[in-house]
Amino acid sequence: AAPRPRCCSTPRLLWCACAFLARVGTMAALRSLAVLVAAASLIACAHAGDWPACQQQNTVVRSGGQALFANLQGYGATIGCFLDDCMSSDKFVASEIESCAKVCFSLPECTHWVWGTEEGEQKCWFRTGDAGREAGEGWISGGKGCHPPGTQALIMGNSECWAEGFGYEQCCKAEMGPNGNAQCWDGVYNYDRCCFPKEEL
Repeated sequence: AAPRPRCCSTPRLLWCACAFLARVGTMAALRSLAVLVAAASLIACAHAGDWPACQQQNTVVRSGGQALFANLQGYGATIGCFLDDCMSSDKFVASEIESCAKVCFSLPECTHWVWGTEEGEQKCWFRTGDAGREAGEGWISGGKGCHPPGTQALIMGNSECWAEGFGYEQCCKAEMGPNGNAQCWDGVYNYDRCCFPKEEL
């Protein structure tokens, strides 16, 4: 009979695998062990994306040529934007870190978000890559897949205003001027009511 392998002090999963190896033989046990390792890896990957465990603490992603300038006003951003223009900005003042994750999830080109402080205000930043990643005390960053459970893409503007043929793209885009598309408005619906979400971020 083949010598029994020595089962030393190991974590429980490896101990079980070691005991199994001693009982049923090397080749069969190795095949089973490979299955166990693969399953454990899948479980670890699933937990890595859990909120808030997926947040990367003390990590900032600088622009590095990958700042994502987008219309953040349509998602509820009103202050703290680049040059005070929230219709073309890579950042805004937010009340909670969840806002960063939700907006990044809603922006097709966003791959990473950052949460940190600028001039005494908490802000979100958005990136199209992580080439500018570096250590940063107090900063938090995350990938597009790092978001609270159940997160869905945000609707731009006030969803109560939109019907067939009338939406943010048709009524509120910057090139339509400061009051949007006049053909969208009547005595009930107007730019201020429809082109901003009911709640700020």
